[in-house]
Amino acid sequence: MRKMIPVLAGVFAAGLVLAGASKPPEQLNVLFVVVDDLNVDMACYGHPVVQTPNIDRFRERGMVFNKAYSQYPLCNPSRNSFLTGLYPGTSGNLDNGQNIREVVPDVVTLPQVFKNNGYRAVTTGKVFHQKDPQSWSHISNVRTGGLLPTNKDPKFYFGWGDEGQTKGEGRMLADDTVKWFTWRSVEEGEEFLKDGRTARATVNRIDEAVESGEPFFIAAGFARPHDPYFAPKRFFDLYPLESLTLPVTPDDASEVPMYAFYDVFKKAFDSMDEQRKLEAMRAYYAGISYMDEQFGVVMDHMEAKGLLDNTVVVFMGDHGYQVGEKGYWNKAVLFERSCRAPLIIAAPNMKTAGGTCERIVEFIDVYPTLTELCGLQNPEGLDGTSLVPMLGNPNAERREMAYSYVNADRSVRDPRFRYIVWKGGGRALYDHSKDPGEHYNLAGNPEYAPVVQRMQKLVEAMPEPEK
Repeated sequence: MRKMIPVLAGVFAAGLVLAGASKPPEQLNVLFVVVDDLNVDMACYGHPVVQTPNIDRFRERGMVFNKAYSQYPLCNPSRNSFLTGLYPGTSGNLDNGQNIREVVPDVVTLPQVFKNNGYRAVTTGKVFHQKDPQSWSHISNVRTGGLLPTNKDPKFYFGWGDEGQTKGEGRMLADDTVKWFTWRSVEEGEEFLKDGRTARATVNRIDEAVESGEPFFIAAGFARPHDPYFAPKRFFDLYPLESLTLPVTPDDASEVPMYAFYDVFKKAFDSMDEQRKLEAMRAYYAGISYMDEQFGVVMDHMEAKGLLDNTVVVFMGDHGYQVGEKGYWNKAVLFERSCRAPLIIAAPNMKTAGGTCERIVEFIDVYPTLTELCGLQNPEGLDGTSLVPMLGNPNAERREMAYSYVNADRSVRDPRFRYIVWKGGGRALYDHSKDPGEHYNLAGNPEYAPVVQRMQKLVEAMPEPEK
């Protein structure tokens, strides 16, 4: 079992962040919330349409990281990256089907380091993609609301197939090659929806942790807005089609090569008419608002139990999502909308509560941030860097660079530029100071040759799996 670092180290870290107390709490709990396919389309990130009142209320407790980036904009490799604190190139996990133990069998994951230090480490909903019983002391069954032993067959963790019992208006949005790309405005059977089940299970796990008297690390994985886009009708009603506006690509925008996308998906999305595109946008937004409601259920329970005074709360997406930008309705591409995702961290009595950090940060930074706040020793070899200095001062200096991987494609984001190298042979350079929509590829512009050269060196320095 790993030992805790001296208590003074944890107190010092917390002292950089906390205010209004003679001494910080000696042992903080953690509530770790990760949301599937959530981009930054939320009011607290400046979106003018999407309604997320519970997340907006939560952000007043914490720090919004406005430029936080996933290391692989696809569920499994992204989660395995931030739950190990390792770049995908370091771990070798570059596949959606790999279990993290297949590539780094002895890795100590984020929940595992808490479990090893005497915490009650509990998972509800989808946290790991390919599951990892070794990381947890308790695993939740969202079908029954009860617990499963950690040696239970992982396929029984969730019971999410019950969503098929819901009823309501809906349809497939494209052709049969993307059968999962469908929506349903649920009018019957809301109790079967994934996120309501996850919220109820999380509330049960919170109560059990309080009763046990153990410090806890509770991770809740919400499913929406991931497709299929199932949400209660009241959330679809928030977004009338006539109130929505599809993204516009300028006529003179640079052409994006087909190999930048998964071509089968892109061709299916290109077949959609405007009506279906608007329906897809509405359904995605409805999922965000439904998830927000269920996040509020959990946070209200935490507050009612008096736990927010002694709990660090992390709220994050696992990666971003294209909502029609570049004609795409998915993730696993290396553009800004796919790589950038929300990250909000709240510690008790934060000096900077309600603030925003504009520094470039990476999702692998979450692991060392939580261990530092809670006074735990990190395993050797983490790639991430603690965000505790930013929690105390959002303008604190740090290396501002984010690496992202997709298969053999690579991208680097710095404070001004995004640079992409595709395995198909192309490159792209986008200047975010002038072109936040990434419409104009400057990689072949002689004026930007020094920037391309500098960014290419950064790509070549990205960690890569051993061959």
